[in-house]
Amino acid sequence: MMRIVGWALLWALIGLVGGYVAAIIVGALLFELFNVSQREGAAAMGLAFVIGPAVACLTAMVAGVTAAIIIRRRDRQPAEGRGAPRPPWSPPARIAVGGLLGLIGGYGAATLLIGVLFGVMRVSPEFSSYAAALAVALAPWVAACAGGVLGIWLAIRRTRPPV
Repeated sequence: MMRIVGWALLWALIGLVGGYVAAIIVGALLFELFNVSQREGAAAMGLAFVIGPAVACLTAMVAGVTAAIIIRRRDRQPAEGRGAPRPPWSPPARIAVGGLLGLIGGYGAATLLIGVLFGVMRVSPEFSSYAAALAVALAPWVAACAGGVLGIWLAIRRTRPPV
């Protein structure tokens, strides 16, 4: 058990440092790319003291949990060969994971598409009508809902026994 905890802590520390460094590098590159004002002031403080530590904590948690799962799985396998096959996920677990991945994917895809369209078209983010501003503001949420429904539908579709 202590072996698992030790490796998980080591990889969590690596994830913490690596996540912080990656967040600072990516943030600085995005500052240059989007020509952010206050690069040396408020934006840099937000990146260094809010965004960087938040990303570092997330990557530390993911790295630590992943290391613990991998080490535990290796310890459970018998020395002579592979262990017993894993049981399939339960339908509620597949539905939850499918819905969550769909939500995240839909929101991210819509946000990325809006950013790319604004960058390609080189238009001002100021809108002349309330309807256009509302459509752009609600597009990620609508895409997130649609992605979540699609993920749930795919998970439910897979759980039905073949006829």
